[in-house]
Amino acid sequence: MKHYPEFEALLMEQEAGATTLLFKYIHVLKRFFISNKNLSIDEQKQKMNLFYEKVVKAHPLVALFPNINNYLMNNNGNLVKLLDAFEENINKNIELTLKESLKLIKKNNKIFTFSHSSIVRKSIMNAVKQNVPISVAITEARPVCEGTALAKFLSTINVPVSLYTDAAMERAIDSSDMVLSGTDWYWEGGFINKIGTHSALRIAYEREVPFYILADSSKSMNRAPSDWSKDKHNSTDILKESKENITVFNPYFESIWYKGVTGIIIDGEMKTFDKNGKLEI
Repeated sequence: MKHYPEFEALLMEQEAGATTLLFKYIHVLKRFFISNKNLSIDEQKQKMNLFYEKVVKAHPLVALFPNINNYLMNNNGNLVKLLDAFEENINKNIELTLKESLKLIKKNNKIFTFSHSSIVRKSIMNAVKQNVPISVAITEARPVCEGTALAKFLSTINVPVSLYTDAAMERAIDSSDMVLSGTDWYWEGGFINKIGTHSALRIAYEREVPFYILADSSKSMNRAPSDWSKDKHNSTDILKESKENITVFNPYFESIWYKGVTGIIIDGEMKTFDKNGKLEI
């Protein structure tokens, strides 16, 4: 298989949100299959599996990858057209969620968010386009510091940002009117997001600050992840040198139940939870 530097970069990417990763993946697949038009359906599926095995190993807690793989494997036809249709459907559903999220954001609201969700970023950008004056509170989201990257971006579109250390999360949420979170994977009983999100949820619940998740149905799964063994990352992110008697734990994601979540917007529809804290589909 021809080497694609952008695919190798995708496998190493740690800062981008799940949907951004997926769109990069779709771009790589389309480029490959446009360049290899003469492959039989069986050969196409063999190549798809090779791509999929690598991407799901690199990003095992992103529901989009198994979902797109199932879609491609269960539908015969031109793979490029199938990829276009999958991407178009995601964009349509994201736009529905963004439209609904605008109903939550009021004039002069301060929004807390954690990490760097692309759908949360777009929701904030939509409010700016609608001339709704808002500000944002965000923490670094160490060790990759994608929260800092989002703060820098928002500053370029003239959004006032309060950037806090992760340890100061409680102060950041206490000064905010709502929390907006993305997710990489959700199911009936909970959702996956950057580690630290559960702390944000508990603080918001204690402080009676509304907490909303923005999502689309491409991230839906019928179960929680079963294998967390690959969610281990470089110890040098935390401690540059190796020290005797110090074991570094550097997970990037966590599983979070819905207790305390005010609502989750999926494909433009606000969903709530039953008395057992389960998502009402």
